[in-house]
Amino acid sequence: MTSIWEVAKLAGVSKSTVSRVINKSGPVKEETRIAVENAIKQLNYSPSYFAQGIRTGKTKTIAMFVPDHSNVFYMEMLRGVEEVMLKYDYMVLICNTIKSSSREIKYAKELVKRNIDGIIYNTYKMDKKNLEYFLNLSKSIPVIFMDNIVPKDSDAPYVITEGRKSTKKAVQYLYNKGCRRIAYLRVPPDISVINHRYEGYKEGILECGLKFDEKLVYNCSKNEMALSHIEMGLKGAEYLMSLKNPPDAIMAAIDTMAIGAIKYLKSAGYSIPDDVKVIGYDNIDLCTLIEPSLTTIAQPIHKIGTEAANILINKLMGNNNINHQKVFDAQLIIRGST
Repeated sequence: MTSIWEVAKLAGVSKSTVSRVINKSGPVKEETRIAVENAIKQLNYSPSYFAQGIRTGKTKTIAMFVPDHSNVFYMEMLRGVEEVMLKYDYMVLICNTIKSSSREIKYAKELVKRNIDGIIYNTYKMDKKNLEYFLNLSKSIPVIFMDNIVPKDSDAPYVITEGRKSTKKAVQYLYNKGCRRIAYLRVPPDISVINHRYEGYKEGILECGLKFDEKLVYNCSKNEMALSHIEMGLKGAEYLMSLKNPPDAIMAAIDTMAIGAIKYLKSAGYSIPDDVKVIGYDNIDLCTLIEPSLTTIAQPIHKIGTEAANILINKLMGNNNINHQKVFDAQLIIRGST
C-alpha cells in the first residue's frame, strides 16, 4: 500500500505539502500542486482518513440528520449537500432519526465519539431540550440548523424557507380565482416545525374577508399516524368532501398530502381544477409527475442543501466571517391543479 511519504518523495516535496494539497488546507504553488497530484495518480495513492483522523481529530465526514428517510424532500436536499461536500472530499452520512427526539441526541453523541466534523440538522419537532443540546454542541463542532427553531437573538447558523407569508399569498391567489371554501390539510402534530404554514393559512383566510371555519381544517388523528403522508392526504380529502358544504379548494402543508388529496378527488369523480383546486407545499419532483400537475408553494430544495453545505465548509475551514443565517423566499408555482 502506497504511503504519503512515497508520494512526497516522488513529487520532491515534504509530507506536509502533500497533506495541504490533499486537504486543500493551505497555500501551495500551482506547479507544486500539479507535481503532487501527478505523483498521487502515478502511485495510485489513496489517503487514509481514518489515520488522518487520529492525528488531526478530523475525519472528512459530516452527518445529515433527517427525521424520515422516506420523505423525498430530504433526498432532494441531500443531492445539494453532496454536490458541495464531495468537491472537498467529504463524505455525507445520513442519520434517519425516525421522528425521535431521543434518537437525535443518541446519534449526535455517537457521532461526536467518532470525530464527526459537522452536522446538518433537520428535525420535525420543536423540542426545547434538543434545541438546547444542539446549540451547545454547535460551540464545539459546526451544526447547521435547517428548520425554524433557532431563537431570533441567536447567532447559530441556519438555512430555512419563509412559510407564513407564502401560504397567505396562496390563499389570496385562490380567493382571486373565485374560491370561497378553502380547506387545509394539516401535518400530524409530531411535525411541529412547519406550523407557521398553517398560521399563514388562517391569516390569509381572515385577510380575504372570509370566516375561519374549523370544519375546513383536517387534523390527522392518532390512529392515522402510521399512515404515509399520501394516505393522510387521501383520508383528509375524503373527510372534507363529505361535509354538507364541501370545499372548492384544498391546501396542504406538504406536497405528498396534496398528492393524496388529488388521488381521492379523481377516484371520487371530481374534476380538478373545475370542482376543486389543490395546492401543496415544497415543490418535490413528484409534483410534475401526477395528473393534473400540482400547483405548489416551492422551496428551493436543492439550493437549501448547497447553501447549508457551503456554510458548513466555510466553518470547517475556519471562515466564520460570512452571512451564516439564510432565509429563502418561497414561490407559488402554478400548474394544472389550479
